[in-house]
Amino acid sequence: MATVKETMNQLMKDGGEGGDESCPPATQDITINLKNRAKAITDAAYGPENPDLPNTAFWKKKAGEWQVTIDEAKTSRCGNCAAFNQDDSMLDCIEKGIGGEGDAEEFIEKGDLGYCEIFDFKCAASRTCDAWVTESDEDDDYEAGENSAMEGEDMDDKSMPMLVIKIGHKK
Repeated sequence: MATVKETMNQLMKDGGEGGDESCPPATQDITINLKNRAKAITDAAYGPENPDLPNTAFWKKKAGEWQVTIDEAKTSRCGNCAAFNQDDSMLDCIEKGIGGEGDAEEFIEKGDLGYCEIFDFKCAASRTCDAWVTESDEDDDYEAGENSAMEGEDMDDKSMPMLVIKIGHKK
């Protein structure tokens, strides 16, 4: 959490306007970002910690929770999650927030950063979490699973869902 002194310094730096109103606070304040990322780690198993490693145990657990193969689980990444925002305006916000901490464009590119709209933090495309969401085309075949909110409902006279959310469960 930002101290009063840090908040006042930020206000003074921004001319008293409190920063860029169009940017999510987590893109501009590292403390907010880290708090929100910690929540994603704790509540939704955001990871793996280092996506460049095999992370066999991590992916085996995800596959079990999602009831898919390990290879299938590895395809559900933040980079193809419907809640992952890499719009130009969002990347500009992330770049502004990194500011003078180094080469912001290089950080964004190397980490393939975007913004998680579910947990409100700067997110790496190569990771995943239990709240991974996919957009569904209306032409896709959709089958309601046994834990689906649509279980038992007649799908013939309902429109297709536009989002499918994979949320793991503990065994």
